[in-house]
Amino acid sequence: MQQALTSPVFRSIAVGGVLLVLALSQVGMGATKPAHGRRLVLHARVAPNAVYLTAWVNGPVPVPFEGDKLVPLTFTTRASVSDGCRWLATETLVPIGPTRYSYRYDETLLECDPGSTPYVKTPRTGCVTVE
Repeated sequence: MQQALTSPVFRSIAVGGVLLVLALSQVGMGATKPAHGRRLVLHARVAPNAVYLTAWVNGPVPVPFEGDKLVPLTFTTRASVSDGCRWLATETLVPIGPTRYSYRYDETLLECDPGSTPYVKTPRTGCVTVE
């Protein structure tokens, strides 16, 4: 084995193989920008006494981004609400600038328990900024 590594031909092949692996790993790493965390901040009116099944229930939403270009996003939430019904909320974000999305919130009534009266749907629109 020692002769294989001390021979000029085999040593060149071994060094070339190591350099090739290092070069390919650098190309693979440089192909995409690493993901970085940003916060999505919602700017939309809230109707009085409305129930929103939103990703923003606790404030700004942290989201990992790859690169600098915004892509469309959709958040969905299914929940049983105190009206005795099951709802599906869909929040749709469409890029409208380098750090801004248009925002649309819609609700779908999935089913209700017998005798339940569903809440009124509360669709809304607004914008989301990226910080």
